Amino acid sequence: MSRLVVGPFNRVEGDLEVVLDVADGRVRDARVGASLYRGFETLLEGRPATDALAVAPRVCGICSLSHSVAAARALADLAGLAPAPNGEKVLNLAQAAEVVADHLTHFHLFFMPDFARPAYADRPWAERAAVFQAGRGGAQAPFLAARARFMHLMGGLMGKWPHSLAVQPGGVTRAVQAGEKAPLVSILREFRAFLEDAVFGGRPEDFAALDSEARLAAWKGGAAGLFLDIARDMDLWSLGAWQGILLAAPSYPDCGKPLFTSGMWEHGDILPLDAGSIAEDSTHAWLEDSARPLPPREGVTRPDADKPQGYTWAKAPRLGGRAAEVGALARQV
Repeated sequence: MSRLVVGPFNRVEGDLEVVLDVADGRVRDARVGASLYRGFETLLEGRPATDALAVAPRVCGICSLSHSVAAARALADLAGLAPAPNGEKVLNLAQAAEVVADHLTHFHLFFMPDFARPAYADRPWAERAAVFQAGRGGAQAPFLAARARFMHLMGGLMGKWPHSLAVQPGGVTRAVQAGEKAPLVSILREFRAFLEDAVFGGRPEDFAALDSEARLAAWKGGAAGLFLDIARDMDLWSLGAWQGILLAAPSYPDCGKPLFTSGMWEHGDILPLDAGSIAEDSTHAWLEDSARPLPPREGVTRPDADKPQGYTWAKAPRLGGRAAEVGALARQV
C-alpha cells in the first residue's frame, strides 16, 4: 500500500488536499480534505434577512453574483415576490456573463497551464501548449485583456462588479437605459471576436452544433482544438470514474420558465429532482455530529477540531445518501 498526497489546491478560494491510498495500481481509499475553516453558514445567524444581499456575495470574489442572485431569490420566495420581467432578464444576462467569464478564467489560468509544464515536453502537442505557460505564456495576456473588457458588461448591468447591491428580491435597482444598449452590444461583439479567434477558432454556434464524437474529433480550431488533441493523447476521458448521477437545479428563469430545467440523470434515465433528499453529511468533518445527515436549512456548523474521524472542514453533500455531479455538464444534459 502506498499513499499519494496531492495538494494544496489553492488557486481560487481556500485550500484543498487529496489523499489516495493505492494498492496494486488501484485506489483503495480516497480523502478530499478542506484544510481551511470558513463557517459561512453561521455569518447570517441572528441578523436581518436583508443582510444576505450584502454578505452572501462576499463568500466568493469570483462568482459573487451567483450568491447575490441566490440570496435575492430566497428572499423573494419568503416574501412571495415575483421579479419584474425586465429585471429578471437583466439578472439572467448578468449571471450568464459571470458564468462565461468564470469558465474561461478556469480554462486559461487554472487548467491549461498544467499541460505547459516540463513533464509534458515530449508530447506531440507540447509546443502548442507552451502559450499557456503560467506567467509567461502568450495566451494569457490577450485573455486577461478580453476578460477585463467583457466585465464592463457587469458594470453596465449591475452598476459594479463584484459584490453589486443592485440585485434585489424584486429584480434589480437600475434599468438599462436606451443609450446604454449600444455600448453593451459592442462589448458582446468584441468578446465574441475573441472567442472565435482564440478559444474556438471558428463560430461558437458551429462548435455547439457538433453532434457526434467523430465531428468533435475533427475540430482543430483554437484552444478548444488544442485541448481535444491533449485529451485524446492523454486519454483524459478514461479518468475520474463516477457513479453515473447528474443533478441540476433550474437556471435562468424567464417568466416562470427556466432556460435550464431541474432534474436528475441516472444511467440514462431522466428523473425529477427531489430537493428534499439533499443533505449534508459531517461524519468526517471537524464539526459536531448530528444524529443524521441534515438538509442544508437544518444544518449545524459547530467546530470540533479534535474529532477522531475528521479530516476536513467541509461537509459532504449527498442526494439520497449518494454523490451526484453538478455543474455545466449536468445543466446541458
